[in-house]
Amino acid sequence: MVDVATFAYLPLITLILGTLAGFVAGRWIGVKGLLWLIGLTSAVSLALIVALASVGTGEEEKAFGPFIWLTGAVLPFLLAVIVGGVGGRSLAARANT
Repeated sequence: MVDVATFAYLPLITLILGTLAGFVAGRWIGVKGLLWLIGLTSAVSLALIVALASVGTGEEEKAFGPFIWLTGAVLPFLLAVIVGGVGGRSLAARANT
């Protein structure tokens, strides 16, 4: 079903996609689009945190999926969107001068 390579490459892929998304949002869409992207990603991470908090005693197997998605995909994507957005905004400001 899922092998170890999927878990190894998931954070790397989401970092690359998040950087590209943040750069595009920061450079061409603007601050409002960048803030929407950050807000939506934060909402997804909050939903995963709530799913993890609702796991009861003896149901630890249910926590595996949300934990992998949170730490392997959503949080690296959020970090990369912020970094890419800062880079995109700086290039947008430089292009306007």
